[in-house]
Amino acid sequence: MACGWILDSGGAGRGAWQGGVLYELMAWARQHGGYPSVMMGASAGGYAAADVATGTEATVLKGWTAWGSDDIPTRYPLPPDVTQLWPSSAFRRHLHASIRYVMEPGEVNRVFDKHASRRLLVFTTRVRRPDGRRPGSTDLARLFAMATTRKLPRWLKYQPRYLLEPVVFASHLPDDLATEFVRPLTRENYHDAIEASCLVPLAMGPAIPPDRLTTSGLYPADQDATFVDGGFSLKMPMGIFGEQPRFTKVATWAATDRTVVFCCDPAGHLWETSLRLRSLNDEPAVARDIAENRLLLIYPDHPIEAGFLCFDREVTMRTFERGREQGRRLLATAAAQRFLSAD
Repeated sequence: MACGWILDSGGAGRGAWQGGVLYELMAWARQHGGYPSVMMGASAGGYAAADVATGTEATVLKGWTAWGSDDIPTRYPLPPDVTQLWPSSAFRRHLHASIRYVMEPGEVNRVFDKHASRRLLVFTTRVRRPDGRRPGSTDLARLFAMATTRKLPRWLKYQPRYLLEPVVFASHLPDDLATEFVRPLTRENYHDAIEASCLVPLAMGPAIPPDRLTTSGLYPADQDATFVDGGFSLKMPMGIFGEQPRFTKVATWAATDRTVVFCCDPAGHLWETSLRLRSLNDEPAVARDIAENRLLLIYPDHPIEAGFLCFDREVTMRTFERGREQGRRLLATAAAQRFLSAD
């Protein structure tokens, strides 16, 4: 039976925990059968999904053991047109370089191997102003304020008036599924799509312009838009994929018999977006899949040491190793092995 993995966003800190769990589960699934045929995610989860799409846990280890290394940004520096823009960000330099170091030609070849039958979906957010003007530096600050207030009660969240639209980039996408909101993930836009998916404005520097993401020509609404963190508009696709007609076809194309969700929320909440306006745990379809053992939910069983913007190598690796420990505990259970296996 086909299995799909959904990777949650959570920044570098919870991303390191997720990476540790992934390392163990990827190795087990590769050796025992049951490796996922579909992987998807936003932000750190989009980066993690790209790791899974390479088909080997070695990619995960390559990324986290090098995260925060001073030499990687010198090997893959930010382009001049980014370094000249406000604001500058040390984290962005590491993120930009890490994506290109971890996804070097060998890893990219595995992602786009037509014989591997693996489908990768990376979620981004297209941001537009209601007045039709291109978002500028003030808009980045407002979006950052939106991100920093996401955990507050609904009435205290800062919600500026922008059009936040999920745009999915998918590898091996059939031509008849390509739309304004579901676009091909290609070798040409691969690294930039992952970077855009991870990019929290202001905290991680300038946003990604649309011409770096769509090689086949811009859509009219792209002209005055910018692309940022996928979690702003889509973290967990179970609700939006089932409810919005624009995603019906890609949801069918990416559907699997079983789903594993790597949830970075310490309480296991399946937040649909990073604004935390809707938890999907009690949605009838999600609750039914959990009850009928078609959805396995994995979330931290311990406090996460590393913070959202952490690139301290020692803290990161401790967090990663604790994730590995949790993965091994999970794999010691017969129930998890049965769910993850190909049988």
